[in-house]
Order: sequence, then C-alpha cells, then structure tokens
Amino acid sequence: MESRLHWQCSVPSWTDPDKSVYPMSMTAVVRLSPVLETLAADGDMMAAFIGGECRGVAKKVMNDGVRLFFIHVKAPSSENGDVELRYYSAAAKRVYVSVASDVKYEVDKIYGTAENPAFPDFEQSGPFPVPTKVWVKVDKAQLPFTVAAGDELQAFVGDECRGIKHVESEADMLYCYDILGRAEGEQVTFRYYSAEKKRVFVSEQSFVIGKRGSVVGSEDQPQTLSFVPQGSMTAYLTLDAVTGSYADKSGDKLAAFIGNVCAGMGEVVGEQDGRPVYKMVVNGVSSQSAAVDIRYYSHRNNYVFTAPACLAFADGKVEASPEQPLTVPLVVEGKHPLKMTACVALPQNIVRQATADDVMAAFVGTECRGMAKAEQAENGEYVFRMEINGSMGAEEPVTLKYYSTRNKYLYQAPSVFTFASGASYGTVSEPRVPSFVIVE
Repeated sequence: MESRLHWQCSVPSWTDPDKSVYPMSMTAVVRLSPVLETLAADGDMMAAFIGGECRGVAKKVMNDGVRLFFIHVKAPSSENGDVELRYYSAAAKRVYVSVASDVKYEVDKIYGTAENPAFPDFEQSGPFPVPTKVWVKVDKAQLPFTVAAGDELQAFVGDECRGIKHVESEADMLYCYDILGRAEGEQVTFRYYSAEKKRVFVSEQSFVIGKRGSVVGSEDQPQTLSFVPQGSMTAYLTLDAVTGSYADKSGDKLAAFIGNVCAGMGEVVGEQDGRPVYKMVVNGVSSQSAAVDIRYYSHRNNYVFTAPACLAFADGKVEASPEQPLTVPLVVEGKHPLKMTACVALPQNIVRQATADDVMAAFVGTECRGMAKAEQAENGEYVFRMEINGSMGAEEPVTLKYYSTRNKYLYQAPSVFTFASGASYGTVSEPRVPSFVIVE
C-alpha cells in the first residue's frame, strides 16, 4: 500500500495559534475515510487553516478502537472564512487537503462529534481522487486450482495494485475492496496468486471506476469472479449457420492455434440458435500481438475447417461474451466435406468399347469432385464406383464425364443429378446407366 500512495513530503511544523489573538473557537471532530484509515499511524498529524494560516492543531484520541482527531479552530469574533483541514499521513509521507468551502467558520460551531465524527474529503487532493467500492465473490468451484494457504487476491489497474481488501467472509470467499482510482473510466481487474500452481491467474471480469464514491455490487449481490492463467485471453465463440447445422457437441472439437502450436481447446458452455457456444482460453505461446487461428473439427463430416487470424491475442483480453459470442468466420468456400457415392454403368451404345483403363469423373461446374477407374462386375460389364465430395449449404448439380482409352473420346452425360450428402446414385447391384454424348 505504501508504494501506491507514497509521496515524498517533510513532516509539517504546524503549531497552535496565540489564544490571546484568536479568543473565539469552533470544534471539529474528524475521522479518516476507510481508505486513508488503513494507512493511519502514530506519526499522523492534522490541523485547521483559515486563509492559509494555521488556526488549530488536532489532538489524536482513540475512541472504541477508532482514531479521531479533535481540533479547536481559533479565530477572532469577526471571522467568517472557510476552514481548510490538512492531514499529514506518516505512512504515505503526504499532506492531504480538504475542500475549504465545505466548512464555513462559525463561533462555537460543532463540526462532528465523538459518536458521529465528520469525514472531510481528503482523498480528492491525493493521487487517487476517485475511490470506488467493489463487492466480489470468488467462484471456488470454478477455480482452475485448489485454494491453499499463501494465496493472494488483489485488484489492479493495468499493472498497478490498487485495492484495499476488507474480508467479509473468508469461508465464502466474499470480499469488499476499496479501489484507488486516478480517473473515471479506468478498468479494474483482479489477480489471484495460486500457491498451489505458483502462478498468477487473472479475472475474466473487469470493472470500470465510476464517479467518486460509486459502488459495484453489494454484500447480498457481489460480482462473481472466475479466473484464467495470466498470459492468456478468453474468447466466446459459436459456429456459423452452415457449419452449425452439422454440429455434434459430443464429437466436435474447437481449438486455437498460434502458428502451428495448439494454444487452447474450446469448452461448450451454452447454446445459441441451436448452435453450441464455446469458451476458449487461449494461452500466449508466441508474441503478445500474435494472430490466433481457430480450427474446427466436424465429427459428422470428419473434416477440419479453419478461420485464419480469427483473433488478436492480448493478455487478459475477453473477446465477446456467453450471451453474444463471436461467430467464427470458418472458411467453407472451396471446401467439400460432404460425401455421397455413385455406381455407374455404360449404356449399350458404348459399352462394347470399354476397357479396364477407362475412367469416369464427377464434376460440379469445372471442378472435379470424384473419380473412378473401370471395374469388371460379375456379369463381365464394367462399372465405375466413386465417392463424390460436396459443399455445405448449397444445391450442387453433378455432371458425369467418361473417357474411353480405346477410341480416345471424352463423353459427357447430358443429364445432371443433384448432390445429396450420404445418398447413393446407383448401387453395385443396380448401377445407374445414364446416356453419354461425345464432347471431345
């Protein structure tokens, strides 16, 4: 804590004023804020000023375990100025100053009592003028390690430790933190040091420092924290409509790669529009600015799809959310994971010229999707058995082409059939016999 609030300042030489010059007085009973109270030490000092002149030095009193500052603020009978309180923190080696306009001097005025002390706004003059209170609870069941003696949980803004922890229930891992904010909008995350793993884990949740005195969560409804290893990022991902229609939660796999090194495996944590939602913890195995590829193994298609440079790695980053996951831009164009079979025989007008060296192929447009060599059936005729590959999410017309090695002609079937995944265009016992015409 001292390193966070340290500010080099010499010990003030405040002294009480001459009572004969300032015969009148008002009384102030002051207590420090919870944040500054954690730094309270025997060497602390407090004094009251009017117009830059010291008008009273506080006496420190312990009242039921609470440190209070009693000040008699001296002044002439005509005084009507503002009272500025100054607090010297021996631990922080800094002087904090209250807002003078908050306290108007009045003769015999009582500003705070022992039972209900005043809390001057000292923190606005310090390095962390925007304190925020956060209630958090650690989800022990979801921790990727076992809670052990020597563990430590703390709040950070960037790499700067900013939290003052107040334990409400160690057994329930329920804590209240005063977060030291320099400015509104700063992002706060929590880091958990695991004595068992001997490494640091970072919260997947982050919080924004709001206006002065703002509170995040409550004792009854704290913010639940879950953690991933430091040097990692988290992404919530789902499949597109086309690949998602073939999803098989039990057999599919989603993985992150940096280069050719697997950096994380996806875990199904939900569903959106019938498609699985994956939580992916990506461990940084390369540079901090590395591009992350996503690879998806479709069990039903026995095929691996890839989304190159799908994510940009950043330590502690959380990409998307379980409620609004990122749709992985898997490359499906030019990919043909679906399969059907075909068994074709030649028509009578060309069957007599067939040889064992003949070939037949299936085309979608100009792209060859399957090929077979001639096989002699039990009846002595030649048949062509082939596996045809198809695309997902499209109706594709299939054209058959046949090459005769005897007459060196290329034939094409004038009629086409539509690709149907898992179907068969003819069988060995009943092959299809389309007509063919010469094209070359």
